[in-house]
Amino acid sequence: MIFRLAIKNILHAGLRTWLNVSALMLVFIMILFMQSMYSGMFNQIEHNMIEYEVAGGQYWLKDYDPDNPLKIDDSHADLDDFKSAISKKKALPILYRSGALYGENGMRGILIKGIDRDQTLLNVPTNALRNDTGILSAYIGKITADQANLSRRDIVLLRFRDDHGANNAVEVSIDSIMHLPLQSIDVGQIWVDLESLQELCDLENQASIVVVEDELNIVSEDWEYQGMDVMFSDLLAWRAQEMSGAYMMLAIFLGLSMLTIFDTQILSIFKRKKEIGTLVAIGMRRQDVVGLFTLEGVMIGLAAMVAGSALGIPLVLYFQQHGINLGSIENLGMNIMNVLYLDFSMGMLWQVSIAVLIIVTIVSFLAAKRIAKMNIVQILKGK
Repeated sequence: MIFRLAIKNILHAGLRTWLNVSALMLVFIMILFMQSMYSGMFNQIEHNMIEYEVAGGQYWLKDYDPDNPLKIDDSHADLDDFKSAISKKKALPILYRSGALYGENGMRGILIKGIDRDQTLLNVPTNALRNDTGILSAYIGKITADQANLSRRDIVLLRFRDDHGANNAVEVSIDSIMHLPLQSIDVGQIWVDLESLQELCDLENQASIVVVEDELNIVSEDWEYQGMDVMFSDLLAWRAQEMSGAYMMLAIFLGLSMLTIFDTQILSIFKRKKEIGTLVAIGMRRQDVVGLFTLEGVMIGLAAMVAGSALGIPLVLYFQQHGINLGSIENLGMNIMNVLYLDFSMGMLWQVSIAVLIIVTIVSFLAAKRIAKMNIVQILKGK
């Protein structure tokens, strides 16, 4: 009886019902879209880091500090512990040297990275490093190229110190400019062949870090394995910060929609005083009347979720398939490609639906609870 009466009241409410449904539906779609967007963004960054930079983890020197550029040149050790893994392409040594790049626009600091041109562990374009030109071959990312105003086939001068502290300078040919998805392997960096850099710096069989396919069964005095917890620590911290801001914004929009439902329910109670008095007079308990108004609010929430799902799911699935073109994002500081793909799942839909339904139920009950404090005799007298 209460269920049928609630449906009848909702349908007879007309425009008021559809305004509530529309407001809650828009908030539902917004929450679903933003959850999918943030999930897709961070999953894409994590995937890019694994594919382009981290692989299955890295080995660092035990005193290596990636945040201290002053110790870059001192952070290197021999690769005897990794000879077998390197020969099987399961380990990739990378040598870091700080230096300066001299081009037409003057000098700028640069991090020189030496990497094996024949490696297959990371999805970086090392095949662009040529060895048949008689000049040191290099590639850079597009951000670095734009910042230094460099083009393909440009010749620049690299200055750096070798292992003995002596200054060294070589001409370098920019043989490729790549659209790299990670700023951490692009900004302020130039990539050259590992053996060439080792020879120039008198650091044969030396590297600063070793990227591995998976943790190796070795015991080393110099090297220490860094797993995904270390590799993704900055990403997880950034994710927590971004998600807290996103949740706050969603809470504001959800709160405004809940306030609309609360005010509408309160207004409906005062407008339907005689109906409430009549229901109590014919034998309906106050608790049942409270339940009736609460059920009306819940049904509005359900209608909004059905409508939101009907409109929101195709929208999210479309952008999950085709992505959102972000244009030029180099200045935004995000390690993602120019196209952002949303990540939607039915689990996410259920989580959002249950959360919204619980909040709608609580708000509707708080509004309907005022009925229990009303004087039914005075209401029936028209007061």
